Amino acid sequence: MAKSIVAKKSAKWGQDREKVRRVPFGLGQAPGTPGAAEKCLRCSFGNIPVIEEVIWTIPLPLTVEEATSTFGDTVNLLSGSSAVPGVQSIDSTFLINGILQTDILAQGVGVHVFCEPMSFSTIGNAFEAPSSTVVPPPSPDVVTANDVVNSALGPGAPISATFEGPAVFEWGADVWRAGWNFINAYQFQWKTSQRELVLNESAADVSYFGSFADALASGTSEVPVIEYVATVNATYRAKGSTTIFMPVTHRRVGSITSTGAAGGANVGVFHPTRDYDLAPVTWGGLRWQGYGCRGQMYRPIESPCFLERGIPIGMLFVAQDAVHQASMLEALTITNEPLGTNIPVDVNLSCTTVEGFAGSLGAAAAVAAGPAMLEQTLDPTPLYASQAVNVCREVFKGGVLKLAIKLKGWEMPGGWKAYCQTNLPQIMAGGQQAG
Repeated sequence: MAKSIVAKKSAKWGQDREKVRRVPFGLGQAPGTPGAAEKCLRCSFGNIPVIEEVIWTIPLPLTVEEATSTFGDTVNLLSGSSAVPGVQSIDSTFLINGILQTDILAQGVGVHVFCEPMSFSTIGNAFEAPSSTVVPPPSPDVVTANDVVNSALGPGAPISATFEGPAVFEWGADVWRAGWNFINAYQFQWKTSQRELVLNESAADVSYFGSFADALASGTSEVPVIEYVATVNATYRAKGSTTIFMPVTHRRVGSITSTGAAGGANVGVFHPTRDYDLAPVTWGGLRWQGYGCRGQMYRPIESPCFLERGIPIGMLFVAQDAVHQASMLEALTITNEPLGTNIPVDVNLSCTTVEGFAGSLGAAAAVAAGPAMLEQTLDPTPLYASQAVNVCREVFKGGVLKLAIKLKGWEMPGGWKAYCQTNLPQIMAGGQQAG
């Protein structure tokens, strides 16, 4: 039975989290204490506590069904569901997601997008996922059509039965692409009461896009590929993929004419290598702070907004840009929709290059008979062998995308609520922004 690195889906709500010390309106003073309410209203925005938050953790890739279900025309992080397709973990302070337990005076919101702190890529090959323990096949840096047909990578039947073609492994890059296209594809709408709009702005203008590395802290290094490949292969198995990724283990040095096959079949010659054990990695990445956030992690509300407990908070991402939405789905999905699992260079090009020439194998005079895509063999008497290679690539992607909504404001205990209704009516305008 294959091991799964991907844990079971989890949802952590307010009752399961460690208790956080709340700072109520009035800074803990009794209702009506002179100056207490004014201190809260004039408090520096950075010192206002985060009252409620919900965080989605989304490991890539997603199936097409998961991506289109969760990232359709509307995305609702505050939905009451504890099992959102494609979302591996939901961490929320709400007892019931999206419904306040107490009255609050909201003064800002945080729309956060966090991605992998690093990105790297490497080459390899896609092989059919085995259903039981088998001896791994060699994974070459380059393989030709002759190598596949003439069993260059293993004895017996042609390896085409398990070899699915060349592949590329990407860690982090597609997560960044998905996150960046997400904030540009959606409008962030915050509705209260029945139809009152507190905010209706592009998500790119109100979001904080964390890079985990500022420009001065970003850099390059190397990481071992195998631990990330193991994680991605486990994820792909959990998603029902028929293939897994194999890093390069052998380098091609040429070919010979095999005397063991009738007609002298052309077979590649390979040598073992560990050159691909490590991959150069870039730490850091995009760093975006929405214009409306004024360079901070949260979007302030120009005037306080009173929200009553028990009423759902309507915060939605509404699709507004089909181009960015399509690019986001392509980055999220396991099949790179709409490009498909094996990605061709162009829609009208096949996956295999043209044969070198029309003539008998090794016939030097036949070079002039057609276009030359030839390889000089390593035989004692060198021959010219016609070669064709696969130009399509299967992309394996991995990394974690995190989306969060955080509400900044003050809890409004009953006594302070009554006091403000009488003495500070300007901040008690329901879901409308107070003047």
